[in-house]
Amino acid sequence: MRLTVIGSADAFNSLGRSHSSYLLEGEGVGPLMIDFGATSLAALRRVGRSPTEVRALAFTHLHGDHIGGFPYLTIDGMFNEVRRTPLEIVGPVLTAEKLDAFMRTAYGALADAPKPFGLSVRELEPGMRAEMGGAVVEAFEADHMDPPDRPLCLRVSAHGKSIAFSGDTRLCDGLFAAAEGADLLVAECTALSHPCGRHCAWEDWRAVLGKGAPRKLGAKRVLFTHLGKAVRERALELAAEFPSADIRFAEDGMVVVP
Repeated sequence: MRLTVIGSADAFNSLGRSHSSYLLEGEGVGPLMIDFGATSLAALRRVGRSPTEVRALAFTHLHGDHIGGFPYLTIDGMFNEVRRTPLEIVGPVLTAEKLDAFMRTAYGALADAPKPFGLSVRELEPGMRAEMGGAVVEAFEADHMDPPDRPLCLRVSAHGKSIAFSGDTRLCDGLFAAAEGADLLVAECTALSHPCGRHCAWEDWRAVLGKGAPRKLGAKRVLFTHLGKAVRERALELAAEFPSADIRFAEDGMVVVP
């Protein structure tokens, strides 16, 4: 599998980057995307890709910077680069309801208009898995939103390789479980320190990556993303704190092969 960082910013598009989203592909796999925020359609085109290539979407959670691009992707497939192939979607509970609400808010009656492509939505709870786009998507519990929302960490596997995605979350058991044995963990690092809401900060990762840490990540490599302004401005300095660890900081358009 090959991962292209479509966007690497937090909800505020800090320092002009696009909302965090990722394109996965490989022989017989995808292209599928993890999350699709409000800026993702433009960012996808910026790296020279057509939205009609995307076979499937997997959402970690239902905030606008992770699902807000869905209405634009839909109308693009209806009227611009017309999609003729089905689009598969998986996400946490309430995905179908939230996507419909976003579409109706953005484009009203077009939500009920016929589409030239099939659209299917499956909802996953922690512990469930789904086959989509030639890969297996596994769901783990994240700590980011209150019930009835159930945000997810995800792990996508194909051809003996696996990539885990934290989505937005504090450090939690589900994040460690998703990362265990993964070839790559794509992990949020929104701020340098708390308070930063129910997100991971660099001070959290410093405690996990440091020698003698009480709990270690089981992923072989880590790509930090969902970066706020302060983290991005100090990325080289932060990486230098752990020269023996295989960690990088994401940039829009970056390509990573696990």
